[in-house]
Amino acid sequence: MSPFIVAAVIARTSLLPGTALVYGLGAAGLLLVLAAPRGRDRLHAETRALLAPGRRGAFVMSLAGFLVAGIAFYVGLAGSPRVAEYVFLTRLDWVVQAPVAILVLREPWTRAGLAGAALALAGGLLLVWNGAVGTSGLTAAGVYVAASLAGYLGASRLARAGGLAASTTLTVWRHWVNTIGFVALALLLGPATMPPLAMSTVALGAVSALVLIGLFLCRFAALTHLPLWVLSAQAPVQAVVALVASRLTEGTPSPVTLVAVVMIVGGEVVVATSQRQRAR
Repeated sequence: MSPFIVAAVIARTSLLPGTALVYGLGAAGLLLVLAAPRGRDRLHAETRALLAPGRRGAFVMSLAGFLVAGIAFYVGLAGSPRVAEYVFLTRLDWVVQAPVAILVLREPWTRAGLAGAALALAGGLLLVWNGAVGTSGLTAAGVYVAASLAGYLGASRLARAGGLAASTTLTVWRHWVNTIGFVALALLLGPATMPPLAMSTVALGAVSALVLIGLFLCRFAALTHLPLWVLSAQAPVQAVVALVASRLTEGTPSPVTLVAVVMIVGGEVVVATSQRQRAR
């Protein structure tokens, strides 16, 4: 649901000021949380660990990838007349992430898991082929998919090597780096003057920032125990949410669309079941 909340903030302001507001509020909140000496010391120690020679490359690649992906995501979101269809297009990164994770990261896999992932991904592609979503923001979505892949390849290595502490530290730095990028863009390219912000807009921005930080923390924490291809295979659930949100205002979906949704849900069940069996 995060893109729908952010889109509401952007609609009340504009692209660059809106994203700068959301990320700025989140960065300020993180600074308050880290005001305690123990939190600062822990962040400093974990940051040094991520900058060690064996992890520095993955850390920099991850931060750079997420910065470019974040800029591309919000540029496309602001330019897309339909938020739901744009969310779906950006979630096509799972089509790329799953095979790359297996081939590049050499992650463990099972036949049942791959079959379930293929079923879910095929359902997602069927939605696109059937025209259940359009192509608004296609260029921005393509840039997002490529940059997001680089970010998650780095994040997956860091999460597996450093556990939850590394995932938490990466979440903090990802948000701070993106905040610097968005604030700089807002100052350089944003409107010269801005009307006063309503308190409701600030409150909505704070909620959006909290959701964003929690979203990435959950994703990075999941990578400490899940292969990237499994996390990627679960991403079509977001497409179903976007489709439901879209169809609530646009009428009953077609039979082919319902078949695609069933394929996605069935594939996710197979993936989750195969992972539990593998763990046992």
